[in-house]
Amino acid sequence: MDLSESFRKMALCLFVGYRALSINETPVACILVSDEDQSVLSIGYNDTNRSLNGTRHAEFLAIDKVLSTRCNGVSGSVLPERTTLYVTVEPCIMCASALKQVGISTVVYGCGNDRFGGNGTVLSIHEGNYKILPGILRTEAIQLLRNFYIQENESAPDPKIKKNKDLDNKEYPTMDYSRYMDRASFLESYGSERINVYSGDTEITPVFGSGYSIRDLISLEQVLSLPGIEVMYPNGKDNLEIFIEQDLNRFYKMFYDINNEGHVNFSGSILTTDSDDYIDTKRRKVE
Repeated sequence: MDLSESFRKMALCLFVGYRALSINETPVACILVSDEDQSVLSIGYNDTNRSLNGTRHAEFLAIDKVLSTRCNGVSGSVLPERTTLYVTVEPCIMCASALKQVGISTVVYGCGNDRFGGNGTVLSIHEGNYKILPGILRTEAIQLLRNFYIQENESAPDPKIKKNKDLDNKEYPTMDYSRYMDRASFLESYGSERINVYSGDTEITPVFGSGYSIRDLISLEQVLSLPGIEVMYPNGKDNLEIFIEQDLNRFYKMFYDINNEGHVNFSGSILTTDSDDYIDTKRRKVE
């Protein structure tokens, strides 16, 4: 079974999450995609730090954009067409409930949400309501979160010095898919050739038996086509393509490749948010 399209869509979510990370938001991001023609309807990313509103999760922002443009902002509306949500982290219980109410058809997500997951980790709100497809670009979603948590929070009244900031060669927790779906559902969604992934032994790859690199999943043209991406570059609208290309080149360096056996290839080093290159670039952009 070829899952390449799901990986390409999730790579776009990761880039939006990376961009949120650069403005000190938790790097959780999503896109809403029409099931009919696979077009991206909207993007969303966590906006809780800027807005000081704990409900402004990525899923809510993406849903609001679609409802405001296609349903005239009518309260209580459902999505106007069958829609799939791609999101880097499992929706929390609040968001999972909202997805049920607006009529989402499928939720594809990267890593689980151990504390608040509403799609299998803590509660299973999706059951009987919409399909889930977890584990797509799972380690990359974890890597983005790790980069957020090693940063110093300049807004905190008493900033804590972060420990264990070395993200090179840091192992990833396994994902037991039996926690989220039975064996038959897994085979239907991922293909019988990936049954070894069911117990969390390896990572899911776009094509079974072949590894991947983030660089091969996302391009400048794909990012530029995202609706609303320019809003994430308020100071760079006149040179949007240049700014996104620069961001993409850094984004590519933040993740390990996955080899043909489905294992993380820890050879070499990755770019992290506490590296001199990342910090200097961010400082120059602010100045």
